[in-house]
Amino acid sequence: MNNVYCPTNTGIYQGDLIIKTAVELALNDIRQNPWIIEDIFGSLIENPYLSQIYGMKEIDRAKEFFLNNDIPVYMRHRVDKQEFPCVTISIGDSKEDNSLAVLGDASHMVTEYSADDLGNPIKFIVNPFTPISYDPDTGIVEVPEDVEGYRYIEAGQIAVDPNTGEGYIVQGRAGNNGFRIDEGLVLSNQQFAIVPQYQQYRARREITRSQESYNIGCHVEGDPSTLMFLYSIVKYAMFRYREGLFEFQNFQLSNITSTDLIRNDAFGIENVYSRWITLKGQIEETWVKVPHRFIESVDFTNGIKILSNSEPEAPEDEIWRPIEEEGEE
Repeated sequence: MNNVYCPTNTGIYQGDLIIKTAVELALNDIRQNPWIIEDIFGSLIENPYLSQIYGMKEIDRAKEFFLNNDIPVYMRHRVDKQEFPCVTISIGDSKEDNSLAVLGDASHMVTEYSADDLGNPIKFIVNPFTPISYDPDTGIVEVPEDVEGYRYIEAGQIAVDPNTGEGYIVQGRAGNNGFRIDEGLVLSNQQFAIVPQYQQYRARREITRSQESYNIGCHVEGDPSTLMFLYSIVKYAMFRYREGLFEFQNFQLSNITSTDLIRNDAFGIENVYSRWITLKGQIEETWVKVPHRFIESVDFTNGIKILSNSEPEAPEDEIWRPIEEEGEE
């Protein structure tokens, strides 16, 4: 698959997993660089009033709490037993942004697929045949009159030996029943088949933009003062890694709101305290329309036939219909 243009993420945005991974990466980085904790709680030293009450001893307590606890990150509503302290991730809401909507969800993004990507092999334009002759002076290959599909041969297509895979670019048709390839070739007892010039499918990628929110829960058991440590570290991580982790993953224009500390009985455990950070932002989601082939040849001899794998709806008199004859596409 070749993306002519695509955003950072394609498909349906897996925001909860992305946010969970981002939080895990941020916490791990702070764990490997504990000096960051001093910056997180720097006001405990810089503020003259806080420094007298808390100071470096409180920062050391925050370091000890953070470095001595694993702090797993869970998806919310996990069914097995949770450990504390911990962080939980859940999606709040997701709503398409009508102010950014366009008719038909149109975009300028195009994705190209190989036949292998789609599991849809590209058929021969002309099935394998034994040529009558090849003239090395002119490069003209004469085709037997009973070979079907000759009229669909166009310059740029490939005359390929189906037995060896060796191919030659068709330079154009010649006479009533011939086509030109390179001059001066040595060909003997060789079959040819004609394959399309374009060996890939193309699909337009459509897009929508939504406003989404995610709830990042900070939970501790026992001493509620340690919740301040966990909450501050997670919030700092949200800001510090906003560009590198969130915006890089196409979570744009994010902003943060927070709740107050509460005693949380939802875990079924006494003395669990929680505080939530809500992360809001804009995301993009994309999807492909039906992949189609490039039009390579049009035949006007009997109505209109289009050499492509497209399937336009045929009217009753079948004036316009795709090629469906055996060995042709």
